[in-house]
Parts: sequence; structure tokens; C-alpha cells
Amino acid sequence: MQQTTEPETMDGAKERSMAPTTTTAQQAGRRDADAREHQKSGHSSYARILPAFRLQFVVPQLIWVPAIVLAASWGLAVGIGLWISALVDDRVPVEEPIYTGAAQAVLWCLVFMAAYSGTHTFPFALALSYSRRVYLIGALLAFLAVSLGYGVAAAGGAALEEATDGFGAHVYVFALPYLLTDGFIALGAMATTASMLVMLAGFGAAMLYKRFSVTVTWTVIIGLVAVLAVAAMLLWQADAWPTVWQWMTEQTPWRIAGWLVTPVVALALVDYWLIRRATP
Repeated sequence: MQQTTEPETMDGAKERSMAPTTTTAQQAGRRDADAREHQKSGHSSYARILPAFRLQFVVPQLIWVPAIVLAASWGLAVGIGLWISALVDDRVPVEEPIYTGAAQAVLWCLVFMAAYSGTHTFPFALALSYSRRVYLIGALLAFLAVSLGYGVAAAGGAALEEATDGFGAHVYVFALPYLLTDGFIALGAMATTASMLVMLAGFGAAMLYKRFSVTVTWTVIIGLVAVLAVAAMLLWQADAWPTVWQWMTEQTPWRIAGWLVTPVVALALVDYWLIRRATP
């Protein structure tokens, strides 16, 4: 009995002595595997920026709806202008050009389309294991592409209006005098930055809803409107609106584009802060 018990005791002691070594080796192996996996995922994560960019256009309305609004608003504004020109017999088109504000219709459309795209593609991106950072970079690149498209369209529309003298009746939508002081490229740059600004605002509203709630979202929106209203009233009370309008009319399209870069960057940072804790 003693001979039988003694080998078992020695084997048990040997196993116990080897256990810490085996456990340590396994832990080290797991750490190395985790490190390699983390490094691999880090590289592959940023490699998915292009797919994240294409993911934004899973919602094709991001392109077609603004394009339809652009064509419809432009055609409607020009059509009304030509109709007015035909009705007024004593109108001298060169001396009485018709300027419309229909170009801003696309900007309002882009606000809602950016929010629509964010609410529809964000849950899908997380389901496909995209990181929030990669998804946001892809969204920003997609918004930049759409904004560049509108900038090119605005510059092209202004060039067409200038070449045709406002379609023969001096009716202008894009070729407004204060927008052409620096040429068509400057007009396109200003339209691009303005589009990027409004799209980031719409996307930020969607991420605000995703992170908090619809109540918080509307509270923030109403709060911003209230702040703007109070600021407008204070300017009116101080009789400062003439000074503000004078400063605005002195700004060239290049300057306006430069001024808009700051809020664009600020909104991009706010969107990143919101999306870090947003839920699908």
C-alpha cells in the first residue's frame, strides 16, 4: 500500500509543480494572440474607410433627392422669372434683372438628407462591425463628395446663366452679383463649404437623437433657435443691423468659404463626440 501511494504522491507533486509554468505559458500565449489580433484589427479597421464611404450611398436618396430638388427649384425659379418677364411689357431686362433665392432650397434638403442617411446607415454599420470612428470618417467623406457635387453644380449653373444673359431675360438663380466677385471657382468653393456645414448639422442632429433622446434633440434645437432670436433682438435694440449687413456685403465668396471652415471643423468634432456613445 505504501509503494502504491508513494508514486501517486510524487506524480501529484510533479503535476502541481508544472501547473504554474503551464498556466503562465498559456497566459503569455493568449496575450501575444490578443496583441496580434489587436494590431491586425487596427490595420484592417482603417482599411474599411472606403467601404464605410460607400455604405453611405446604400441610401441612394442622398444623391438623387438633392439633385431633384436642385433641378426642380432651378427650373421653377427660372420659369417664374420668364413668365414675369413675359407679363410685364415695359420691363427692360438689362436694367431690371430678376434675382431669386432658389439656390438655398438644396441646402435645406441636404440638412434632412444627412440626418436621414445617419439614422439609416449607422445601425447597419455597427451590425457590420464597423467602428464608430471609421463610420464617421466614411460619412464625412461622403458628405464632402456630395458637397463638392453641389459646388460644381452651382458654379456650372452660374456660368450657364452668365453665358445666356439669364436665359435671355436676365433671370438669375446662381449668378448673383455678390457671389461672382471672385469668379466661378470661388462661388463653387463657398457652395461646397456651405453644403458641408448644413450636412454636418443634420447628421449631428441625428446622432444627438441616437445618443440621448428625441426630447433632448428638440430641446437643443429650440434652445439654439432661442439663442439666435435673442441675438437678433439684441442687434436690433443696439441698432447694429446696418453694421452687420455692411460687413456681410463686404465679404467675398473666398472669405465666406474661409469663415465657414471653422464651424465645419467644430461640427465634425461635435459629431465625433456624439457618435462615440450613440446607440443604434
